[in-house]
Amino acid sequence: MENYLHSNPAFEANVTGRFGILPNFFRSARAAPELIEQLWGFAKAGYLDNPMPSVFKERLFVWLSRFCPMRYCIVRHVGFLLGERHGRAAGDANAQPQTLDQVIALLRRPSPWKRDMTLVYASLETAPHVNGQWPAAGSQLEDEIFACAAVMFVEPARSDCARRALIRALGERDFEFFSGCLAFIRTAHYWTMLHPEIESEEDMLDLMRGHEELARLLMEDSEADRSEMSERTFAELTSLRELNERQELQKAKQALEEKDRQKDQFIAVLAHELRNPLGAIRTSAYALRRLKLQDERAGPLVERVDRQTTAIARMLEDLLDASRIAFGKVSVQFESLDLRAFLRDALDEQEPHARQAGLQLIAQITEDTCFVNADRMRLRQVVDNLLSNAIKFTAAGGCVELTLAIANDAAVISVRDTGIGFESAFSEKLFEPFVQQEQGRDRSAGGLGLGLAIAARLTALQNGSLTASSPGIGRGALFILTIPVAPRLNERLRNEYPLGRLGAKSVLLVEDNKDLADGFAELLRLHGAYVRVAYDGPSAIKNALDSAPDIILCDLGLPGGMDGFAVARACRAEASLRNVRLVAASGYSSSEDHANAVTAGFDSLLIKPLTEESLHRLIR
Repeated sequence: MENYLHSNPAFEANVTGRFGILPNFFRSARAAPELIEQLWGFAKAGYLDNPMPSVFKERLFVWLSRFCPMRYCIVRHVGFLLGERHGRAAGDANAQPQTLDQVIALLRRPSPWKRDMTLVYASLETAPHVNGQWPAAGSQLEDEIFACAAVMFVEPARSDCARRALIRALGERDFEFFSGCLAFIRTAHYWTMLHPEIESEEDMLDLMRGHEELARLLMEDSEADRSEMSERTFAELTSLRELNERQELQKAKQALEEKDRQKDQFIAVLAHELRNPLGAIRTSAYALRRLKLQDERAGPLVERVDRQTTAIARMLEDLLDASRIAFGKVSVQFESLDLRAFLRDALDEQEPHARQAGLQLIAQITEDTCFVNADRMRLRQVVDNLLSNAIKFTAAGGCVELTLAIANDAAVISVRDTGIGFESAFSEKLFEPFVQQEQGRDRSAGGLGLGLAIAARLTALQNGSLTASSPGIGRGALFILTIPVAPRLNERLRNEYPLGRLGAKSVLLVEDNKDLADGFAELLRLHGAYVRVAYDGPSAIKNALDSAPDIILCDLGLPGGMDGFAVARACRAEASLRNVRLVAASGYSSSEDHANAVTAGFDSLLIKPLTEESLHRLIR
């Protein structure tokens, strides 16, 4: 709530001094502030200075607020019950704060409409008079008094039985104070119904963000519409409110969708712009590792640069993949894979990481032939994520085990660890974006909480499934990746050209980012290729016509009016270049992106950033 008219500092200080905070409720009469000051007088008489115990009054306020459709009051008064930075119960600085568990137990109590109230009335008829000895929080007597109070609060014209039972239990004098408190609670709710602009304060919004069950109990109560002022008022207000709510919800939904789209677009652009300079650093670091550096101190420094840039690159790729998924820009390129060899390669790469972490990495891979139709790069991304997570979240001395079995015409890859595990209920959230199990302040595990969400989506795109389970905290975890088995490969595909060197092939690399181009060119040369570099489209065509290369690797996003598509079309128009192998490089990989590349004349499309894996795909 902002920009209140006719602010009265003295009045606001008075309210703050009593509650410990300044509730938005007492800043809502912007056009007639004297009205809210009169309401403050009623609040003190019927509620704050009412002789009933402070915690009893506050619990009553919270309980009755369950039945009001405007949720401001229940949220604020739960804060008062919890105390500390959230305020004071019934404005009493000496009131004992309630625990979150006590509040949740109160909110879970069955309403009068879900129980036999005749038994409640009978019990109060025989109960001893309160006579100033008000019941303890959570007691049976408090429960029965609150049940009758709810009937009076919701249906005052039809509450004779509840009223008589309360008079019998409380005595006439205490009943009048009790009624005064009910009257103010009812007035407060009516006021919030007529002032829907009153918003919950930030302290309670923060609290609900961190306590899902509390937020659900406060905001999703199925009985929140019971306390309308009358049946006629209910019908009139409901009709108007539903119309307004539908309109406001639609506006809010559209605004949120637009904000979400802008956020995804920003992340995509940011990650895309950062990947080129990062790619240049990575390829340069990799090339330096393969050179014989004279100063022995250079080796560890290069290793450190490579390790840290790899970590940053992995986070950037996660952000880009999340954005691609959000925009429907992710596709998979199926090929037949020998899953046994594929997994051995993945294990070989992860084994040094496991050894460095003090872990035992075990593999149990079926002896049966196992081929699948999958995207090699995307499936490797999924498997690497499962293995690296298992290593990351398992303490030294533990074990990570990968198994491959065939069951019901499906390849079943299991990754089991003896690590930190998770609660069983958490398994449903693991594959949601930005969800992470709570870490310590040092955040030694790092990450963005995107890896598993991306892995699950990539698995689904390859007609597979990914599930997770754990016996509990500290007892390890099990991830199961299932993907359909493909028919056996013929001999030609089984003897696919192995990974190796490019030999004496000549490569024309076309990339406008000079650092990235020069770094990847050096990587190609270290694998035996003869490399020329062009930094724009026209010079690439001239270079190719001067001496036709075996391979042209061309970025699609070239500047100067001649992009990669134009380069491909120009090459295919030249007789001397029609048989050159044309490979596109792009940060986008949807089926539409691949189709556009092929239409322009490219033979295939590599996904940026260009890395050692890109080189392997180029060789392959």
